[in-house]
Amino acid sequence: MAKLASIQPILLWCVIALVAIILLYFDASIRQSRNVSIREARTKWPVWEHLEPPNRRIRILWINQDYVPFVNAGSEICTHQLNTYLMKKPYKFDVFVASPSYPRQTYENVRCFDLNDTELLHQVLQSSHILMSHSGPYRQQLIWLSHITGKPFVSWIHTDNYVNGVNGEWNDPRILGRQWTVFNSKSLRNLRPELPDMYLTIMNPTVDFHNYAVEKDKHVRKYITLSNVNDNKGGKLLIQLAKALPEYEFLGIMGGYRAQIVENGIPNLRYMTHTTEIKDIYAQTAILIMPSKEETWGRSAVEAMSSGIPVVVSPTPGLRECCQDAAIYCDRGDLGAWIATLRRLKTDTEYYKTMSARALDRARSLDPRSSLEGIESWIENKVYPSAKPGRQLNALEKNMLFR
Repeated sequence: MAKLASIQPILLWCVIALVAIILLYFDASIRQSRNVSIREARTKWPVWEHLEPPNRRIRILWINQDYVPFVNAGSEICTHQLNTYLMKKPYKFDVFVASPSYPRQTYENVRCFDLNDTELLHQVLQSSHILMSHSGPYRQQLIWLSHITGKPFVSWIHTDNYVNGVNGEWNDPRILGRQWTVFNSKSLRNLRPELPDMYLTIMNPTVDFHNYAVEKDKHVRKYITLSNVNDNKGGKLLIQLAKALPEYEFLGIMGGYRAQIVENGIPNLRYMTHTTEIKDIYAQTAILIMPSKEETWGRSAVEAMSSGIPVVVSPTPGLRECCQDAAIYCDRGDLGAWIATLRRLKTDTEYYKTMSARALDRARSLDPRSSLEGIESWIENKVYPSAKPGRQLNALEKNMLFR
């Protein structure tokens, strides 16, 4: 029995080490989608050195798996837009982002650093007022942090997978009154009808059409474009459409996450790497397609519509909520409907102009100012005051966190 007792701690540390290795490998794998190198970042962005007291400012600490500009998916872009909006008021807000392997530098007024820098993480954590994340894998750790420290926790929900991945009760009784949720659409919020409205809000992804508008007459728009060619977004259908419509040019943009579906050798199908210069893509795009299996809003659709680009989408609840009557809807599995719709847009000039005008009107109606002002007020007047007394983490807790 004595020998068995001595073996048990060794086994425990072996399990801990194995978990650490798996997590480190996972962090490394997700960073392969970077389109900006660390070396490039270090030469362009200022390094921040000092962590001054927040004074009267509300200090927010985000803990995410990824962040712009290394990964430019919808949740990362939405997070950064909120952060840059808040940092336009540095007398009121102070925003930090911790993400694996991120350089300790300031990107567009937001101070970022490596989540694996344990000492710095806990310096920022100790002086922060609110914890935020859009990353499902960190959810339980942040709930635990809120429980220990008394700080409010805000989870930002952008995907069905996040919602479906939470088993049992959404709100943890240990942090009752300081656990908050932001859904990116009404349809996504409706997947959790049991949640009381008092601890949640809805904020649609913000797109300022001024930032994405491309002058039509200065560019040749020839491509039928799909952004992110993974399976969910429709990478297989893009290939089918290119083969069925050899008279038209197709463009697939490599995404920053999930396996990308690529078939080389199709004469009228071109692929481009993941890019931050999305306006260059829209300048060459005649039609945007979004044959998504799951789509909780439709940020890419709004970006394209900002330039009057007609969009053809699958009828997910999120895309219907986002696009309303400004899009053309085709069932994901109905290849014939997609072929017929694209041919009509390419050959019927008046129909194209009608859908282009609808698209532009819809994009202009989604002015982000009211959404950003509303979420600012929500954070300041509801989330921030919900903090409760807590304690600091001990040495073991610090070293085990996010490992």
